[in-house]
Amino acid sequence: MRRTSEKKRLGRLKKKPKKKKSDDLFDQVVKLTGLPGKTIRRELKSILDKKNIDVNNLTIDQLRAVVASYLREIMSGLLERTHARRQDTRH
Repeated sequence: MRRTSEKKRLGRLKKKPKKKKSDDLFDQVVKLTGLPGKTIRRELKSILDKKNIDVNNLTIDQLRAVVASYLREIMSGLLERTHARRQDTRH
């Protein structure tokens, strides 16, 4: 007969949902950016939603496209701010 604590431990192990490879991939990319996790996760998920891509079925090619979109958005914002500053200093 098993002890009660062993039954509880086995019960906890069974309840853990199995993580999909796509989740691991997404989490790994979030971690590797070096950016605050909550922020980059929210930004990338927003782009995924815009592109109608489910994070649970994410492929590496889809993730590449999403990260490229994110970088374009960031660079576009930086270029616009730089251009606006240059115009302000000419007056």
